[in-house]
Amino acid sequence: MVEERFYFVRHGETDANLGNLAAGSGWDIELNATGLAQAKALAESPAIQDCHDVKTICVSPLIRAQQTAQALSQVLQAPLVTVDLLSEWHLGEWERRAWAELPSLYDPSSNPPGGESQLEFGMRVHKGLQQALAMVGPVLIVAHGGVWHVIAKVLQLEFPHIHNCEMKKIWRPDSTSKWAITPHTPDEK
Repeated sequence: MVEERFYFVRHGETDANLGNLAAGSGWDIELNATGLAQAKALAESPAIQDCHDVKTICVSPLIRAQQTAQALSQVLQAPLVTVDLLSEWHLGEWERRAWAELPSLYDPSSNPPGGESQLEFGMRVHKGLQQALAMVGPVLIVAHGGVWHVIAKVLQLEFPHIHNCEMKKIWRPDSTSKWAITPHTPDEK
């Protein structure tokens, strides 16, 4: 029996995060100064040593995830592989709107006009996860909060919330066991 594991990092802060605005795949916004500092802090943190043997960094095509992954790649010395299926939820008419104005995303009937349905998004991310985990591992996935929610749901993980530039270790003792999670944050010693 061999332990299986991978890591997930949500991108650093953007002005959309700061303003509590919906930023899906239709808004390719860069990291702000805080987000760039968060990515650098995570790359330099002791927590990153836990994934020193990462062989592949799978990253969303959106700039905020790419910028975060580049900071981590410099330390981990692992190649970046863009996985388009790991892009954030396409929010259509909800893009750039305040989250407070939008319906609850926990309601399965809440689907953005002109965007992906929750089902379409979930199926896409599930395929992206399978694609990432088929790479040489251990794998580090750098993507988005919405992508993390889908992965947590698919793998039946607790702790579905994730902060900007938070890293989580997902593991199981062998391929027949249930996945579990160990959170890592930039402040851990």
